[in-house]
Amino acid sequence: MRRVRRSFVPVMSPAAVRRRARRWAALAGAALVSPYAALIPAAAGWLPPEFAVVLALVAVPTGLLILSETCKERPPLRASWPHLTARTLTGERTVDLSVISTVRLLTYFSRSGVSERVLLVRDVNGVCLGLKSAVGRAALRRALERSSSHPQPRVSRAALVHLGIVTSRSPLVLHTVVSWLVTVLGICGYIVTVLALADRVPT
Repeated sequence: MRRVRRSFVPVMSPAAVRRRARRWAALAGAALVSPYAALIPAAAGWLPPEFAVVLALVAVPTGLLILSETCKERPPLRASWPHLTARTLTGERTVDLSVISTVRLLTYFSRSGVSERVLLVRDVNGVCLGLKSAVGRAALRRALERSSSHPQPRVSRAALVHLGIVTSRSPLVLHTVVSWLVTVLGICGYIVTVLALADRVPT
């Protein structure tokens, strides 16, 4: 099991982290809307109609991947209370566990079922970090149990169950079902979009 490094941990500037996150979010957003944006020059004859379909098949999954991976921790996770620092897709970021604003659970699926659960932690500085490791979960649980800040952090019931703070499994089951339905509907919407764009391609 990975261990938290207790040595000196550099604290990343929240402002710099937010700027990097905004740039990557803008890139992901541009990828998601690019198939629709390509319809305008395609209608004017500047681009082949097939180009929008290609963008839907390539750019949209890329944009979704960027959005899902932006905040996730990558080893090594470094801790020096009250800070947790980890590498992410957008570079290193530090979350302050003494001033947590919100905690929510994200669930991802594969063919075999639930593939990953990520605890998305946001502090009052606006920095988000997705905790996946057992070490990160343990640090977050200790922070929530000792929290004396006002107002108290807003923590979803599913996140509390995943952390072992709440014993009832019902919130986690409900969260998993809703997340699965949203995933299925999103996939269906993506397929409909690709088919609609393909329908515009002249045969």
